[in-house]
Amino acid sequence: MDDEIYATHTHIARVRVMKTVAGTYRGIVHLREVGAEPESDEPHETEIDFAHEDQARDAARALANKLLKELES
Repeated sequence: MDDEIYATHTHIARVRVMKTVAGTYRGIVHLREVGAEPESDEPHETEIDFAHEDQARDAARALANKLLKELES
């Protein structure tokens, strides 16, 4: 499962999907400021787990978009 990167002028969001022990999928967004160390990522998870990887990835993309928009305003 490849990570996806989205960015604004001030922040970077790395979107990834993890398979849980229960066999479901959870979307995770790692958010940090541009120029900050990768270890400074702040993880944000989707509110629910999904049966399919593509559903979790779509939810994580939406979460990344929401977080980046909030930080830009």
